[in-house]
Amino acid sequence: MTVSSAIIANLKQGDADAFSYVFDQYWQQLFRAAYKRVADDQLAQDIVQDVFLQLWDRRETLNMDSETLEFYLLRAVRNKVIDHYNSTQVKEDVLQKIMYRMETMSQDNHDLKRYLELEEFVNDHIDTFPETMRAVFLMRSDKFTVRQIALALNLAEQTVKNNITEATKRLRAALSKKFSDEEFIAAFIIASVLTKI
Repeated sequence: MTVSSAIIANLKQGDADAFSYVFDQYWQQLFRAAYKRVADDQLAQDIVQDVFLQLWDRRETLNMDSETLEFYLLRAVRNKVIDHYNSTQVKEDVLQKIMYRMETMSQDNHDLKRYLELEEFVNDHIDTFPETMRAVFLMRSDKFTVRQIALALNLAEQTVKNNITEATKRLRAALSKKFSDEEFIAAFIIASVLTKI
């Protein structure tokens, strides 16, 4: 679907009717695109709402025409999905699940202390990953399949695998530098749990 150049010109000038028209034309398409990636009705609605708010806030400076508006909106949905999977709350939820797995592995307070240190280290290192790699890593750690991640982030499955492999390599290298040989055994187990493809 396309929206006329006149509608876009009016939108850029702050015409509320033009904005409503664009909203009506693209809402369902964007919602389907968002829902396909997050599988959550309310979250998909929130993402689409944020995209339209962003469109309105940036209307005067956006460089788009009738041919590129749809591409802009769909790309904005994808970026919001990545933002969601990179969000602090999602990361905390994933790390809590990781921590639960680590706690079940621990045998005494010494082990638990070690795992707490490892969790903090893993958390800090995840923050150094590039945006897409971090989103892929967090989703994989939360048991998403490669196919599901590729669909959610609009990436090729091979790109997802490459990101997982590189994240694994970076994390294991960082762990090997940080911890002694004995501690690294536990760290390696955690890394394997987190990054198994």
